[in-house]
Formats: sequence, structure tokens, C-alpha cells
Amino acid sequence: MAHGDDNLDQDVSLAFTQEIARAAVASLHPLQEDLAEWLTRLLGVRITNDNFIDSLSNGVLLCKLAQLIQGKVAERCGAGKNNNNLPTKKIRFHERAPAESFIARDNVATFLSWCREFGLADTCLFETDDLVLQKGPKNVLVCVYELARMGCKYGIEPPALLKLEKEIEREEKNPRPPLGKSKKTLGKLDKEVQCIAKVCKVDVHRVSEGRYNILGKLVFVRMLRGRHVMVRVGGGWDTLEHYLIRHEPTSFRLHSRNMTTESGEPVPEDFFVISGRYKSERT
Repeated sequence: MAHGDDNLDQDVSLAFTQEIARAAVASLHPLQEDLAEWLTRLLGVRITNDNFIDSLSNGVLLCKLAQLIQGKVAERCGAGKNNNNLPTKKIRFHERAPAESFIARDNVATFLSWCREFGLADTCLFETDDLVLQKGPKNVLVCVYELARMGCKYGIEPPALLKLEKEIEREEKNPRPPLGKSKKTLGKLDKEVQCIAKVCKVDVHRVSEGRYNILGKLVFVRMLRGRHVMVRVGGGWDTLEHYLIRHEPTSFRLHSRNMTTESGEPVPEDFFVISGRYKSERT
């Protein structure tokens, strides 16, 4: 019986791990979609959620993005009057670099070198193979997103998620009043939040417009482009589904065992084992 319980625990653990992995991949789509729209608007090249990494993989568009930001920096600081030690050298890259080639690697290395000079921390950068061989798309997204954040300081219109961040910062300074006892009509965001909470079997309580109590923690929730329900987490964003899956205690099991005193007398002991999904996304 004990052996059967162990097998059941392993099956449940594997199912949780697979569900977390699926949700983790899905949680990248809103950020990727947001950055694709932002790059399309800035560079005039159609980039979609489906071709995002492929479009950037040879480094050409990233180098053009660096050129654009550097041009904005020059406009803001004044030609020849750059007192912030920001990059001013011409960005040279190979326009027709084939995918997965050494030339593509050279383009990406040029972009990453410029990012360091521009002031991006090493923790925000990615490895060349993360993009050229598409081994770490998440790292690429983090880098481009942080570059967008820095570009805002020089007059570049931000992606939608960054606009939501500014909105939340204003709300933190001037919090909205909590909901009264009277029942309010649920808007689209509230309906989506409650729908996801029901699927994930987690109690989510609305505190004020766009602010919720989830598992005892107050969080800001926003709707991105009318399609994605996003949670503000630390310095970034997560989808509500992925956030709930990672933080929800999944099961409580009562276990019993016999302990013995120093004299050898048996003493029964019961204890709970709580399974949770929030510790790691790996097995």
C-alpha cells in the first residue's frame, strides 16, 4: 500500500511539474506579443508573436534598435554634449547575416556590447546562443524589455506593459479607496480574474479596482490588450494563471508514524505533508 502511495505521489508530482512548465511557457506569450508590437512600431518591420525570435535571431533588428535609441540619446543630450558617458560610436553590423551563422553571432555580440555600454546590467543580458540558436528566448525578452525601460528615459514611447507599470506607480502613491459593502457590477477584468481563480481553485478577493488579495498577499492585476490578465510581481509581470499555479498549495496529506521514547515505549505521531507548486519549476 505504501509503495502504491509513493507511485501516486510521483504521478501527481509529475503532473504538477508538467502543468507548471506549460504555464511558464504560456506566461511568456503576453510579454513577447507586447514587445513584438513595440518593435514593429519603432522599426517599421512587421514582427509578430509567432516570428518574434526568428525575426531577431540574426541580430540585425536589435542593432537597428540600438541605433534608434542611440539617436534619441543624441537628440536629448545634444550633439557632442553627452555628459552621461553613453555610447556614441557608430554601430556596425552585417545587414544580410544568415541565421545561425558566425556573422549572426557577430551582430548579436555587437548588440550586447552596446547594451553594456548603454548601462544594462549583466543580469539583464543574454548569451549569444540564447538568441542565435534560440536556446533561451526568455532571457532575450528580459533584455529587450529592460532596454525598452531605459529607452523611455530618452523619449521613446514604451510598450504597453511599461505604461501599466507607470499607472501602478501612480496608484501606489495615491491608492484607490477599498470597495464598500455594496456589491459592485463586475467589469471585464474582474470577470476574467474570477474565471481564472475558479479554474485554478484559488480564492481571489477584490480589494479595489485592479487590486486583489491572493493567498493573503495584495497584488496589482491588469488586463493587457484586452486579452491577457497580468499580475505585477516584483520588478516584472506574470500571467495570473501562472502566478496562481506556482503559489497555490496543492494538497494536504495526513501521515502517521510511530516514535519511541528513550525507554522504548511506542508513541504515535501524526503530521501533515503539504504539497506546493511555488518552490521551483523544475523537478
